[in-house]
Amino acid sequence: MTQEPDANPTPPWRRAGRGDGPLGPVVAGLNALGSVWIIALMLLVCADITMRTLFNAPIAGVAEMVAFSIVGIVFLQLAHTLRSGAMTRSDLLLTLVARRSPRAARIMLAVFNLVGAVLLALTVWYFLPSLTKAWTHPERNFMGNPGFFRIPTWPLYLLMAMGMVATLFQYLASAWQNLRGENA
Repeated sequence: MTQEPDANPTPPWRRAGRGDGPLGPVVAGLNALGSVWIIALMLLVCADITMRTLFNAPIAGVAEMVAFSIVGIVFLQLAHTLRSGAMTRSDLLLTLVARRSPRAARIMLAVFNLVGAVLLALTVWYFLPSLTKAWTHPERNFMGNPGFFRIPTWPLYLLMAMGMVATLFQYLASAWQNLRGENA
């Protein structure tokens, strides 16, 4: 029995990258941490609603924790989004070029990934002083209302930096795979 070719095969730039050594488990781990965090956040919101409705006793700081969490989750899952080919971009030109020259399309993808890596490296470079300041002076760097609920910003900034660095390395790994002619 022969299998018919897929009428709309997934383009190589939409397939998840593989073979980039220890980066894969790190990206998957950060993504899993973000997913578990989403579940914990949903449970927190449900508990707050229950406490608020049944006992007229809301959990303090839920709004701040949700705001804090959304940013952290985005950065934890950013590298996986890139790795899985789900990063937002327009593929029209890339698809047209790939039909005529797959090699040219891979070069375009490599340039896209290298530009992404450079931009993210600059972002990390300019973000690190904020992380350092939040780490060294947690009493001045917090979210929330003083006297009611406060959460230090350094854990969020640390998660953001980790996500940015993982995404930077994923951009570089994807560019390397593009240049080697592998699907990334």
